[in-house]
Amino acid sequence: MHRPRERCTTRPLAYAPGVSAAESLAIAQVTPYPLEADHPVTAHVLRLADELSALGHRVVVLTASRDHARVAETRRRLKSEAALLLPEAGADPVVLTVGEALPAIPGVDRAPALAVDAARTVDDALSQIPFDLVHVHEPFGPSVCSAALRHSRALNVGTFHLPAERFIAGMGAGASGSGGGSDLLRKRSGRLLGRLDDRLATSAATAALVARSFPIGRGYAPRVPPPPYAGLAADEVPDGVALPGTSAPDDAEGHDPADRDAPGAPGTDAPAAAPSTALAARRPVHIVLPLDEERAARRTAMRALRRLGTDLDWRATVVVADDDVVPVGAGNLGAGVRDRVAFVPSPVLPADADVVVLASSGTRPAPHVLVEALQNGTVPVASRIDVHDELTDGGVRGPLFEPGDVDVLVQQLERLIERPEALARFRDAAREDPLTEPDWDAYTAWVVDRYDALLARRHDRGRFDPAVVARLRERPLIDVDLHMHTDHSGDCATPVEVLLDAARKQGLGAIAVTDHNEVSGAHEAALKAAEYGVKIIIGEEVKTADQGEVIGLFIDEKIPKGVTLQEAIADIRRQGGLVYVPHPFDRMHSVPDYEHMLDIVHEIDAVEVFNPRVAIASFNEEAARFAAKYRMVAGAGSDSHVAQGLGSVRLRMRDFDGPEEFLASLADAEIRTKSGTLVYVQALKFLETVATPAPARRLVRERRVRRATRG
Repeated sequence: MHRPRERCTTRPLAYAPGVSAAESLAIAQVTPYPLEADHPVTAHVLRLADELSALGHRVVVLTASRDHARVAETRRRLKSEAALLLPEAGADPVVLTVGEALPAIPGVDRAPALAVDAARTVDDALSQIPFDLVHVHEPFGPSVCSAALRHSRALNVGTFHLPAERFIAGMGAGASGSGGGSDLLRKRSGRLLGRLDDRLATSAATAALVARSFPIGRGYAPRVPPPPYAGLAADEVPDGVALPGTSAPDDAEGHDPADRDAPGAPGTDAPAAAPSTALAARRPVHIVLPLDEERAARRTAMRALRRLGTDLDWRATVVVADDDVVPVGAGNLGAGVRDRVAFVPSPVLPADADVVVLASSGTRPAPHVLVEALQNGTVPVASRIDVHDELTDGGVRGPLFEPGDVDVLVQQLERLIERPEALARFRDAAREDPLTEPDWDAYTAWVVDRYDALLARRHDRGRFDPAVVARLRERPLIDVDLHMHTDHSGDCATPVEVLLDAARKQGLGAIAVTDHNEVSGAHEAALKAAEYGVKIIIGEEVKTADQGEVIGLFIDEKIPKGVTLQEAIADIRRQGGLVYVPHPFDRMHSVPDYEHMLDIVHEIDAVEVFNPRVAIASFNEEAARFAAKYRMVAGAGSDSHVAQGLGSVRLRMRDFDGPEEFLASLADAEIRTKSGTLVYVQALKFLETVATPAPARRLVRERRVRRATRG
């Protein structure tokens, strides 16, 4: 029940002079709902963008729009002046409408679908504007947010707002049903949400619900934000929004005529009374039924209105959509009730509301309305679902009833109408123990703290010893391949001598021999390397228990198969080695999931961003994005299981001696790739291993070794 706005009145910049240009972050705030829709998520995004801008950050809001001309203008600017779209530090946020919103599907509780070309516009925006952070809100798809998460090249933060249980559970691990389509949707949604580097929620109930459906990563950090208009002066709020203690909007017509003469009633000259003192004037108790919940909840609330005693002093406002011709329940009101009820289209709670009824069963609750009510001094009467129980502190801030229990709802409403002291008690409880801060300063500071903690996980670009860097400049350039196997791996038939001979012929100056769960092949290669003029890095590709594979470079001892990822890393460190993550996002290999990668970001020395055996190019691209946004050293290797695959990718880097020089040299390496080898080398691998009987393999091996040793 909030009308979104594109910017607030200009305020003094909080960052000057405390925030330098270097500390000013480039942040994309992304909402899935059209800019023109009166949606609370969009209102939250716009207010947060304003607050971040006031702290000196450079903020761009990405959203859908129903305005075709505005979408076209955004696309034109992205093509002609993308570099100018990022505002100066502390300037007003820039709003980019990146896609045209299609009409909503009736009865479907999700963001409107986007035109098919919207994802391309999102990709253009995120690739051409150098963001530090991309903050998506309600990142379910298909939407602007899911497109942003898919194409983001920055650190990703997600905020989950509305605890719509049926929709979230239907996409997550807790969903029932055997349809392959829903299984695919859950996997795609989980994989997409796995790209979030930090996850926030606007309530503990929302956090718990999303965690049940998508139990990934470090969990979901909850904090209830203030309403979008909280803490603003009257001249800073959008049209139609009334602050606590002010009069109701002028267009809120349809009240019972008898109420217009009451002190503080709309349309009179008398000053409006604040909600905490309204009952002293003995005006009718004003009950509001908001629009935001599911139709079943509206029917429950309307049944309760029909049964309220006509001998009691009350009136009601039922908020309706602008295009409602016959509002739900309007035709079933008795004569004694009909004159007390007004059907009013309104984006906000009326300022003189005493009670708001929230009757959702959890299908589509509206916790933002409850937060707004408490901020305004309005008492919520809410169904006992998790989010209402949390926000009312178990009924301390407002009475509760079981979902669908009209009898108890009527009793709770009549008690508040008959007993002014009960209303006062609930208001006092909300005032003494407020749900949220009175303004956005504390909430924005919490969000920025989350940003800072995430940014602090990036690797330090200046972490290498300047003396080492200077020494490397005097070294010659060599070509290096960091990932390959010998016949000491169970799935490879390449003898060590054949591998070394192939490396010499390919002009490689150094190779890392990384057999599966074994170091004997690397040690054998190191003993024979001098004959071939190739430097050997002893390594091992360790298969962990259930968290994919990790390579240890510059190690000496074998690390056993089946240890945890953390145990493998600890063993690599004990041996003075480097942690190198191979093909991290190739779902056709055994790989660490995104959340497992997040758990070890600080332990990773280098990430393999190109592996020619990865069949789907986007997996390599995702690895490159991950390494770039965390400022990790990027590596590459052929992952060769046949000699012919060696050198299909190579690193052009300075010659090195030991792990410290190697890592510093790798940080400035150039990756050179060769295309079109995957099918060829995979076929050779099959022929050399599976298709050749064991006796024949022994004969072939002896012949290949003789050829290699002859040079």
